[in-house]
Amino acid sequence: MRIAVVPPGGHRGRVASPSGRRCSLRKGIDDLHHVIPATNARHRRRHPRPTPAADRLGRGCSRARVLLRRPLPTGDLGGPLLLGILSGTGFLAELVLAPLAGSASDRRGRKIFLVTAPLLAAAGVLLTPGASLLAAVPSIALVVVIVGTSRLLDGAGAAIAAPTTLGLLADSSDGDPRRRGRVTSLYELSSSGGIALGAVAGPLLYGTLGLWTFAVLAAVYVFASLLVLVFLRPGPASMITPARASLGDRVRVLVQPRLLASLPGWIAVNAILGTWVTSQITFVLAGDGRADGQLFPGAFRGDEAGLSIVLGVYVLFFSLCIVAWAFFIGRLPTIPVLFVTAAGALIASVGLMLANRGAPLAVALPLVMIGVFLEAGFTPAALTHLSDISAEFRDDRGLIMGAYSVVVGAGYLLGNLLGGVFAQWLLFDGLALLTIGLAAIALVSITTMSAVEKRLARQRSVS
Repeated sequence: MRIAVVPPGGHRGRVASPSGRRCSLRKGIDDLHHVIPATNARHRRRHPRPTPAADRLGRGCSRARVLLRRPLPTGDLGGPLLLGILSGTGFLAELVLAPLAGSASDRRGRKIFLVTAPLLAAAGVLLTPGASLLAAVPSIALVVVIVGTSRLLDGAGAAIAAPTTLGLLADSSDGDPRRRGRVTSLYELSSSGGIALGAVAGPLLYGTLGLWTFAVLAAVYVFASLLVLVFLRPGPASMITPARASLGDRVRVLVQPRLLASLPGWIAVNAILGTWVTSQITFVLAGDGRADGQLFPGAFRGDEAGLSIVLGVYVLFFSLCIVAWAFFIGRLPTIPVLFVTAAGALIASVGLMLANRGAPLAVALPLVMIGVFLEAGFTPAALTHLSDISAEFRDDRGLIMGAYSVVVGAGYLLGNLLGGVFAQWLLFDGLALLTIGLAAIALVSITTMSAVEKRLARQRSVS
C-alpha cells in the first residue's frame, strides 16, 4: 500500500498570477493540473539505499504542488476536460508500459532500466517551466503539447522504475524470507517518507528558487540515476538472458491461480489508499461541508497549520509502524499477516467514526492506533507474497511486477473516484464507511487466497 502522507492542501503559499490577483499555491497548481510529475517510480539498490529517498523527495515536491508563475489558461479548451486528459496521459503511459518494461528488464537486466527511469522523469520536469513561460503565447496548443509530453515522460519513467525495482528486490532476497521482509518494509518506508519530505520541501524550494525549483528536482532525479549507475552491481539473475517467450507464455504467467487470487484484495486495499490520500480528505476536514452529528467535517477550515500538524503526527506514527513491521514480515506466515493487516483498515475506520461522532478519545484513539499499526504492514506483506509467487517464474519476474504496478494504479483510481462519491454523500463518515466496505472485500479475497494456496500445496504434495 503506497501511503501518500500529505494531502495536496497541506501546504500553501501565495504568488502573483498573471492578472495581478493573488492565488493560492493549490489554486495555481490546480489550474496547471499537476504538471509537476507525481511519479510512482521507486528506485532501490541492494546495499545502502539513498536512491529511493532521493526519488521520493522529487516526487513529493511534485505532490506538494510546486507552483509555476503562469497558470495554464485552459478555459477556452474545455477546462476540466483538458486537465483530465493531461493528467491521464502520464497514468496511461504507466499502465501501458509497466508490464512491457518489467518484461524487458527480465531479458536485458535491471540496471539499465533503473538508470534510465529517473532520467526520463528529469526530462519531464525540465519541460514544465517551458509550459509556464509559453502560457502567455496565444497558441495554447503548444503549451498543451509541452505539458502532455512532460506527463508522458513522467509516466514512462514510473512505468520503467516500479516493476524493475520490485524485480530487483525480489532477486536480491530469494531464499531469505527475513531479508525479503526487511527490504519490502524499507521500500514502503522510503516511499512514504520521501513523499512526506518532498511535501515539506516543495513550497520552501519554490518560495526560495522560483522556476529554478524545476532544475533542482531534475538534479535529484539525475543524482538517483547516478547512484544506481555507480553502486548497483548486476546480480546473477540479471546476467542471465532467458529464452524468448511467446505471448501465450506470458499470458499464462499472468493468469496463474496464485496471482489471480491476489488481485481483488490488492485492488481493494489500494482503493482504500486512493480514498484517503487524495484531496477528498482535505476538502472534508478543511472545507465548507457540515453534517449533523459529525465533528470532523470543516474542523480545520482556515487552520492549515493545525491540519498539517495532525497529518504530520499521522505520518510519523505510520512510518514507525512500518519500521516495526520490518521485524515481523518474513518471520510470520504471509497469508495470515495479510488478513490481519487488512482488518486493521476496518478497525481504524471504526475508531475514526466513533471519534467523528463524539466518542471519548480514550475509546476511539486506541482503536485508530491499533488499526493504523496493523494496516501499515499490508504492503510489505503483499510485496513479500508477490516475490514468493514470482520465484516460480524467475524469467518473467519483472512482468509479474509490472502487472502488480497496474493493479495498484487501478485500485488507486477506483478509490479516488469512490471516495469523491462517498465524501459528497456522507462527508467523513462516507469515507470511513467506504473503507470498511473495501476492507471487507479485501478480507474475502485473502480468504480465497488462503484456499488457493492450500489447494496448490496439496497438489504439490501428491505429485
